[in-house]
Amino acid sequence: MTMVPFRIYVWSLLCFVTSAQMTSNTIALGSSITAGTNSSWLSPSGDFAFGFFPLLNGLFLVGIWFDKIPQRTRAWSANRDDPAKIGSTISLRPNGQLVLKHSNGTEYLIYNGTSTSSASMQDNGNFVLLDSSSRIIWQSFDFPTDTILLGQVLVMGQKLYSNANGTVDYSTGRYKLEVQMDGNIVMSAYKFADPGYWFTLTAGNQNVSLIFNQSTALLYVLNGTSIISRMTDTVPSPIDDYYHRVTINDFGNLQQFVYQKKNGKEWRVVWEPDFIAAQPCTVYNICGVYGFCTSPDNKTVNCDCLPGYSPWDPNVPSKGCYPNVVMDFCAPNSSASDFTIEVIDNADFPNGQFADMARIEPADFDQCQQEITDDCFAMAAVLVESVCYKKRMPLLNARRSSPSTDNIVAFLKVPKVNDTNENQDNDRDKSPSRFALLAGFLLCSIMALLFAAIAIYHHPLAQPYLGHKQVPSPKPVEINLKAFSYQQLREATNGFRNKLGKGAFGTVYSGVLNLEDKRVDVAVKQLEKIIEQGEKEFLTEVQVIGLTHHRNLVRLLGFCNEQNHRLLVYELMKNGTLANFLFGEETKPSWDKRAEIALGIARGLSYLHEECETQIIHCDIKPQNVLLDNNYTAKISDFGLAKLLMKDQTRTSTKVRGTMGYMAPEWLKNAPVTTKVDVYSFGVMLLETIFCRRHLELHQLDEEREGDDMILTDWVLCSARTGNLNAIVSHDVLQDFSRFERMVMAGLWCICPNPSLRPSMKKVMQMLEGTIEVGTPPLIDAQVL
Repeated sequence: MTMVPFRIYVWSLLCFVTSAQMTSNTIALGSSITAGTNSSWLSPSGDFAFGFFPLLNGLFLVGIWFDKIPQRTRAWSANRDDPAKIGSTISLRPNGQLVLKHSNGTEYLIYNGTSTSSASMQDNGNFVLLDSSSRIIWQSFDFPTDTILLGQVLVMGQKLYSNANGTVDYSTGRYKLEVQMDGNIVMSAYKFADPGYWFTLTAGNQNVSLIFNQSTALLYVLNGTSIISRMTDTVPSPIDDYYHRVTINDFGNLQQFVYQKKNGKEWRVVWEPDFIAAQPCTVYNICGVYGFCTSPDNKTVNCDCLPGYSPWDPNVPSKGCYPNVVMDFCAPNSSASDFTIEVIDNADFPNGQFADMARIEPADFDQCQQEITDDCFAMAAVLVESVCYKKRMPLLNARRSSPSTDNIVAFLKVPKVNDTNENQDNDRDKSPSRFALLAGFLLCSIMALLFAAIAIYHHPLAQPYLGHKQVPSPKPVEINLKAFSYQQLREATNGFRNKLGKGAFGTVYSGVLNLEDKRVDVAVKQLEKIIEQGEKEFLTEVQVIGLTHHRNLVRLLGFCNEQNHRLLVYELMKNGTLANFLFGEETKPSWDKRAEIALGIARGLSYLHEECETQIIHCDIKPQNVLLDNNYTAKISDFGLAKLLMKDQTRTSTKVRGTMGYMAPEWLKNAPVTTKVDVYSFGVMLLETIFCRRHLELHQLDEEREGDDMILTDWVLCSARTGNLNAIVSHDVLQDFSRFERMVMAGLWCICPNPSLRPSMKKVMQMLEGTIEVGTPPLIDAQVL
């Protein structure tokens, strides 16, 4: 038998359905509808209507809906993410364009064609534009939203996107069904780069399509002309007595509905995936970031917050939660006394790719709990039988295990809430008694006498009388930096009172020094967590830093290596950190300035990686470690200090360095560290610089953004995958969209999970400069995940 080519087959099917629904009730050029007038363009049977679909908030969607039933149900919309106000119009203009004109005068072209002769709302729910030969040149079936109707076909590359919140919010939600180019049909939580939680397992087939059969109302997967996966088994008959639709809902479930045309009262589900129907909490991140999903009856979903978290929106629990207390568990002064470990029986945190920081086996209850207590980067852990999985933040997809089992338990790190009254009581309890004060006074007096005796014993003037020989100091390492005494730096910083900030390596103070007969403003970093090493080793590392010279690196002016005092002296950057510049309360910096800053950082990192005599891997690239000079030139700081960091500074067994959110996945897998860890961190920081948004927003102030947008990288990736970068670009970038898009794509290249796919910093620099093509990042293709 001769096989019919797939595209011809599908087109023939659509044309057959279309011709069966054609009518003489055509919509002429020049016709229009105004929002709020209750007018619409009806199909011949009156089953479907095209026009302005009213929302609960008084706004309107240009859409198609089932018009004969009391519960008018929307099936398609053109402007789901940009509702129109009353007074807006939808027009089929004389030039053939189908245009939504908002009440404020702005226009959205639904179809920008010139050969349109007329339009028609068909009885199958398809709105079509026709040329003078009555051929379809545009149809709503080609641009589905969350629903497909009888006779509709989804071909490879087409997608459905769920609503954000049932019939309350029809904007694009968090779930997607896609007929992938590999032949698999997948549902996923695309905003979180989820590889998928439901599949048809049809990968490897060609010419795959999802068919909603016109005559049988059965849903199945077609490979050319052969059915390779059946979904619906039975539907009520006769078919024509019911309305039919297939919708991906806001809970991430794909459901086929029927509604009896006569005496029908509600839509009834006739098919849904068995796995999701039995275990609805397996839908990825169904309760949002830091949400906790339970399903007592294995049918309905209950969304709560994990201990220590509160809901973004109590009226919509699925939006996720935020922490009651924001705490950096890896801060220099943090300890296990700052948090508690909550134990949640029969719970899991299967929060996706690279969620597991480490796998410890064999392990028992106490060992697993101790693992996250000792590891400041671990947010939670799950013990499955004898295997302990440590989890990083943020926690996604937290859920009660189903079916219940005694072999799984979750541990969650929860910051303690400070109680002012309790602290005051503790202070009173700790107040010293008179006896304690007297004892302390006597002890201090004795220690003062002892120290005086020691000082006299070691004083140079006393050495001839005591018969000791002076021990010569070790020969210093040759270094082209100025050596300062501790006293000099103490005086320059006003007794170390002018504190600028505190980081992983120590505290930074501002000061003024006399250098080459002129007064210079400096920043003095007092190193606190240094490997116990000899003087020569310390000076060797300082010399490596001192030999670097680049416009985009903070210049090291000198050092102090006196007894146990080790300090570094840098030029002072008066405009502070990039973090304050991007995320401060003042007006957002200009786009041109942000773009130049990003390029400068890339140039500085490229120099450290490829142009220095000794290659330097920074290991902690983040906005707090980029400083700005008087002209807002970006300068990388703290480079070369990673080797000085104490081995146990992070309190982890994997010797992870860096800051959570900026750390490359290989850190968490204890894989070999290369310059590509800096590339990953730069990618996250580049996206922060582009959008002036932190990589993780634990307390969002913008009411228009939900918990789904908390993770910047996933939000940008989601927009790039859906071709929706225009929707997230800020107004100051609109005139330079090509550069904006190039920089976003460069950032997505940098954060590839596989280090070998990340470009070098030299190539990243060239991407930002526009001297080489950026190309499509692997993360855009969901199959890479």
